[in-house]
Order: sequence, then structure tokens, then C-alpha cells
Amino acid sequence: MDLQLLRCDAGLSVAQASEAINASRVPLSNAESGRRRLQDAYVGPLSHAYGVTTEELLAAQDVSFGLRRGRPPREARPSAPRTVGEKINYLLEHGYAGRTPPSNEQIAQAVNEHSGTTHMTADDIATLRSGAPTTVSGAVRAGLAHALQVDTALFQDDAELSPAAGEFLEAIRFLGSIRQGQILGLAARGNQAGLSAEMMAKINEVVGELKNKLPGEQSEQ
Repeated sequence: MDLQLLRCDAGLSVAQASEAINASRVPLSNAESGRRRLQDAYVGPLSHAYGVTTEELLAAQDVSFGLRRGRPPREARPSAPRTVGEKINYLLEHGYAGRTPPSNEQIAQAVNEHSGTTHMTADDIATLRSGAPTTVSGAVRAGLAHALQVDTALFQDDAELSPAAGEFLEAIRFLGSIRQGQILGLAARGNQAGLSAEMMAKINEVVGELKNKLPGEQSEQ
């Protein structure tokens, strides 16, 4: 179980866990993504917040950095998507678990229909996704958000993501992992019956919050 799963098993959001260590979300996000380890001063308070020992917390941190027994360290997880192309790829990879994601042609068509003025093609979308430098207009950004059914603000800035946008993307990846059956480590510690009641409540809470934003998950009007 890595740090992210340990936090989720405790039923805490990134913001709540950060409050427990009296810090911004950056140290915890860096540790969970395998980019930078927690400061020693954070280990005790975070262990208390998660209801685990410091040894268990440090072991989970090792897993986040790929240090599993008998396995070589893995590369750190990639940072959150920043560019338009990275965001498109991220949403297509993690937002359509169990469903077929839209093709480049379908995305281009949706962008054009939304703007009424742009003339995107499947090749244009492929270029964006490849990471090739290109200027993206506001109309195209808004159209991409419409096509992938996320808030427009997610595509408006290529700089550092806001905390809210970062949590949204994390939740998409997390829910996608649930749909793919990859969250086996979320079973309550020592409980082989399955997920803890607290974890199930947290999952239901996240699903409810994202119900109207995840692709194909809009509630009926």
C-alpha cells in the first residue's frame, strides 16, 4: 500500500491530510507521487492522522517511491499534466475506464460543433497530443473541455494547476483505478473481507462530487 492508498483508506482528502501536518498540499502531493520524501517533522502527525505507526507510514512512502522488497526502484510517477496535449491524454487514459474513449476525429468534431468557428481536424488533435509546440486559442480550449466533459478552467492555463484542478485529476485517476480493479490495497488493514466502511463512504462521496463532470457520468436533467 502506498501513501495515496493509505490516505484514502483513512478517508482523508489531500487537503484534510495537509491540515493534519499544518502544511500546504505540496509536500504530501510530492511524496505520494514519488517526487520528494516527507520531512521528518511530518511523519508523526501524518501517521496519527492515518491511524498507523510511523513504520507503516514510512513503508508506504517506500512503496510510493517504488522501493518494494525484491523489486528495483521504479521511476517517479509523472507530474500532473500541464499542457493541453498532456491533459487530453490524461483524461482519455484515466477518465474512460470500461468505456471506449473518443477518437481524435470525434474530439475534433465536438470542438468544432462547440465553437462554431474553429476547423480542427483529427490530425490537429494528434499534433496536440504529441506534445508538438503549437498555439491553442481560447475557443479550442473551451471546445476541448466540452468534448471531454470537464470544466473549462481545466484547459485555460498551461502553468501550475490549481489545487482544485489537481484534486479533480487525481480523483479521475483514482476512480479509473477502482473501475479497473486495481485498488486491492484499499482493503481495511487486517480485514480480508474487502474495503473498509470509511473507504466506501469516501468513494461514494468522490463519485457524487464528480458525477456531473466525469465523461459519460452526467446525471439526468
